[in-house]
Amino acid sequence: MRSIGIIGFGSFGQFMVSHLKPFFDVFVTDEVNLQKDAEQLGVVWDSIENIVTKDIVVFCVPVQYLESILIKYGHNISPSALVTDVSSVKVKPIELMKKYVPESTEIIGIHPLFGPQSGKNGIEGLNIVVCPARTNKPHLLNRFFRSVLKLNVMERTAEKHDKQMAYVQALTHFVGRAVNEMDIPDVDQKTPAYQYLLDIKRNLGGDSYDLFLTIEKENPFAREVREEFIKELGSLNDELNQN
Repeated sequence: MRSIGIIGFGSFGQFMVSHLKPFFDVFVTDEVNLQKDAEQLGVVWDSIENIVTKDIVVFCVPVQYLESILIKYGHNISPSALVTDVSSVKVKPIELMKKYVPESTEIIGIHPLFGPQSGKNGIEGLNIVVCPARTNKPHLLNRFFRSVLKLNVMERTAEKHDKQMAYVQALTHFVGRAVNEMDIPDVDQKTPAYQYLLDIKRNLGGDSYDLFLTIEKENPFAREVREEFIKELGSLNDELNQN
């Protein structure tokens, strides 16, 4: 497999191509015309109709937009291709890919646990989760990640991935969004614990609302974790108000 087509050329898509183009012929597309950005990064801008014919097709779009794309173009994906996504949840996109791509097309869900900010100084040693869904060759992809990109590969089921990410991402981003909306101040008499809150605000405050919605609404286990957290906050607040 030599050609990769990436659907979605936002910040993560652009970050991703720099690590892939030494090893593959990379083709990209987006609903916004980013041809100049593609040319500057040394990859080929193409139509989505051509992108879905590549050896590997990567969906790098918010999950809430994935089904409409698959309905329109999924049947044009090659039966011999590998299809994957890089979203923050895995249960729903894998279900959608199974539903709309040819039955013989291989499907593997991927979640890099890093991004342009955390990977700006290199991705060696960073974590990536691989969720084989319909494939006989997940070891080939795992070997590329481990041996070539030097990533730490964790193979999981989609359900196990989403259950863990309900805490790792949904709870963290929920808190981060709240402290960002509060606009907590950076003060001189701060403790290390308060600095952690400021770091969360800084690290998550710039994330797009689409990403926030994906993490919170497309993970089937996120709501339960959020409600448990809110319940505990309410109990603590009631306890403090009673004393």
